[in-house]
Amino acid sequence: MAALAEEEPPARLGRFAREGWIMPYLPEPWGRGASPLEQVIIHQELRGLRRPNLGIAAWAVPSIVRYGTREQQDRFLPKTFTGEIVWCQLFSEPGAGSDLAGLSTRAVRVEGGWSISGSKIWTSLAQYAHWGICLARTSPDRPKHEGITYFLVDMAAPGVTVRPLKEINGDELFNEVFLDDVFVPDDLVVGEVDGGWRVARDTLSHERVALGDSWGPGSQHTDMVKLLQRLPDLRQARREQAGRLWAEGQAISALGLRVTLSQLAGADAGTASSVRKLLGMRHAQAISEFCWSLAPTDPHWARMILTTRAFTIGGGTTEVQLNIVAERALGLPRDP
Repeated sequence: MAALAEEEPPARLGRFAREGWIMPYLPEPWGRGASPLEQVIIHQELRGLRRPNLGIAAWAVPSIVRYGTREQQDRFLPKTFTGEIVWCQLFSEPGAGSDLAGLSTRAVRVEGGWSISGSKIWTSLAQYAHWGICLARTSPDRPKHEGITYFLVDMAAPGVTVRPLKEINGDELFNEVFLDDVFVPDDLVVGEVDGGWRVARDTLSHERVALGDSWGPGSQHTDMVKLLQRLPDLRQARREQAGRLWAEGQAISALGLRVTLSQLAGADAGTASSVRKLLGMRHAQAISEFCWSLAPTDPHWARMILTTRAFTIGGGTTEVQLNIVAERALGLPRDP
């Protein structure tokens, strides 16, 4: 790792990808087969180096490694690790967001593959993505959690239309995506036909861990400290509130680390990652509200107080996460 620090950034990126440092817990050749403890140590040692930001690919890659064919892995993973391929996630629909298994996008068998039609929404970075991971219903007569297949979709394919959505903060991170008879060959099905829900659950477990910022309290804590340093005359009550937020963030980070270690060890992080997502979402909103109340004219905190509103929905709504915890962790009955 010391040798990596001495490399110039362009060469370092290539070594990160070739030597498995980007997602070191993956099996070779895509990672280093690192144990959970080794993964934590590697992350800490490389913390000062600029590393590739995989974005949505950080959720998709583990699922392709676990369920994809070797041909799919060879085709997509090397260029994903070097940033040459950008991914988006074509899961949520206008009528199937939190209840993802209720999706209505259809995939019909045609010669050599499938024809996919439907619409997706809240798709991050779709306007920049080269490929998308897509869920579509292949057997509409089966129960809703069955009959779903996991596809890899070329975002430049005929029939794919992307419409950016302007958000309350002025950004266009999310998009609506229309699929009109988009052809997907058989060799771009990940896992079993009609077995896509299992693959999707694997992807979503990585998404919730990523949304939870498992490795630490995040940049918001650093930004909060910088703001407090500019306000030396802050009342004691406000300082105590900041201290509580800081301590809460450290506790959530410890929980996030436990979730990540569990997941890296091969355990299902579904329930624990839902708890982490719930706590992390509320904490991020609390920090934004606190800092904005101290600096209401600061553009950064005005933007953050708007941006963190979306955390209530992204990665599964608060209500869905609470249901997961209630049913799977506490053993409470399902809602009627």
